[in-house]
Amino acid sequence: MAHLLACPFCRELFPEGETERCPECGVDLRNMASLPPSLDALAEEIEAGEVTPPEHRQRRWNAFDRGRGALLLLSLLGLALFFSPWVEMLKPDIASISAFDLARGRAGWLWGGAVGWFVMLPLVWTRNTVFKLRGVRIICALFASLTLGEVGMMLSLPPHGSRYVSVEFSWGWGIFASALVSLVAVIVAARLGGRIDDLPALPYTDEKGRRRRESSTGETLH
Repeated sequence: MAHLLACPFCRELFPEGETERCPECGVDLRNMASLPPSLDALAEEIEAGEVTPPEHRQRRWNAFDRGRGALLLLSLLGLALFFSPWVEMLKPDIASISAFDLARGRAGWLWGGAVGWFVMLPLVWTRNTVFKLRGVRIICALFASLTLGEVGMMLSLPPHGSRYVSVEFSWGWGIFASALVSLVAVIVAARLGGRIDDLPALPYTDEKGRRRRESSTGETLH
């Protein structure tokens, strides 16, 4: 089934394969389904009393701007670092120990960070409006901070040996990388969804019947 292509400017439709550029505007054609609502469509919604604010409009599944893509990538990276070397044992045995290994042992509380990264993936993926992205800022920041808190506890309460067993170790690169990813994820989560005031304004008709958009053009700025 052929897809329809549309000019992003004049919205004239063309069958797929007929041309790649709009003959009137000279603009590259795009898949009609990927374009936002046209001014005419927005005006019809206003006249029908069915206006959907920009922050509530559905976004494409592959819209990874406004921190969505960055937070998904950081969640995957944080989950992968859970299996990286956090501790390099030198005595009594030589071994690289990951957070996964520690969590399966006596440090079961380390599962919290991994669960936070895992839950954040579907949580952010399913937020398909700016409003919904902004609505999960706090919970995403909380999930992202779990690993940072765990790293802080590990560094402040290192393992000790006993009278009969000498323990010597160094911190692996994974624990520091996990802390960095967690810190960056907290910052990104706190700004998830971006600002609302930079979204495209809805068109309206002024008292002279002219279709306009809210803008500061021609206004005196103080």
